[in-house]
Amino acid sequence: MCELLILKSEETIPIQFALSYAKLLDEFGLAGFSWGIAWKQEKDDIHYYKSVDGIRHDKVAITGLNNIESKEYFVHLRRPSLMNSIAVYNAQPYVTDNKSIAFGHNGNFQHHNQYRPFFSEKLVGTSDSEVGFQYFLHEQMKGREPLEAIQAMYEALSGKANMVVMRKQAPTIIFSGNVDNHLYSFQLGKIKCVSSSLHSHDDFVFRTIFPTATAIQPLPLFSTQLFE
Repeated sequence: MCELLILKSEETIPIQFALSYAKLLDEFGLAGFSWGIAWKQEKDDIHYYKSVDGIRHDKVAITGLNNIESKEYFVHLRRPSLMNSIAVYNAQPYVTDNKSIAFGHNGNFQHHNQYRPFFSEKLVGTSDSEVGFQYFLHEQMKGREPLEAIQAMYEALSGKANMVVMRKQAPTIIFSGNVDNHLYSFQLGKIKCVSSSLHSHDDFVFRTIFPTATAIQPLPLFSTQLFE
């Protein structure tokens, strides 16, 4: 039941611009049970912030992130499938220790329990999304190219899944595969965006959240593409 938002521009974007739309997605969607944001700065290093609070109630999000600017942001708003899993260690995006990859997932992986024992030593939390994250990293360690790795991970775990992989010094990868929460690409002025659609099979997200959006296009289901 999560929501995803990615913004990218040739010029820097104040973080509060991204958060203003994220707060609206949180308000009108089904999230509100932790959130996180990743962004690129010098040399495309990935920085991130996560909280167990919903974004609209997070005082750090309101005041402590004010001075950040970046050319690319990835926001994840969480509504867990299992409410007992509300915890900061289950908040997304997941970020590698070397800060080179940030991963987020919206949906549910049907076969995550089948693969959980294999990754048990690397798992910190309890979500199915973290299993997907570790599976993706494992496929890359085996030598697969990133787009092949995310496709192989989805074929194994199956289910409903939108996924975002922000990478240091490389284009972000987007996988569209949640039939209940379609992803759309669009423009906000010079800013290129992708957003989930609030689990609503109509144009509500554009009438209410992004009324100035142009060049609106649905991302084809079960497709993997670069966000360039």
